[in-house]
Amino acid sequence: MVYVVKNRQDFNMKMAEAGNKLVVLDFCATWCGPCRIISPKVEELAGTYAAKAVVLKINVDECEELAMEYNVTSMPTFIFIKNGIVVDSFVGGNAEKLVKNMAKYAEEVCEPNAVTQ
Repeated sequence: MVYVVKNRQDFNMKMAEAGNKLVVLDFCATWCGPCRIISPKVEELAGTYAAKAVVLKINVDECEELAMEYNVTSMPTFIFIKNGIVVDSFVGGNAEKLVKNMAKYAEEVCEPNAVTQ
């Protein structure tokens, strides 16, 4: 399920609740054609990865502060966050790229204190 962010406080709460799940920020606008076109795919992926990912839809006109914080200049912009760190982002309604990134980052296990050899 895609959650529509209401404001900064709401965003902070949802980020905290996400824990170690992948967080996908979907920066969009009601007047944005590509945003409307890719929206059903975003909803589908949010359902598919519900156990491993949280999808937050952020309207840039209602949450300008968040859009500025994440340097969003075009819509849609997708930002992928894992353990509080931005791991990837892209601009545009590219459904294929969205599918690949969701699969990649939702399945990836990030151990904050893992030792690599």
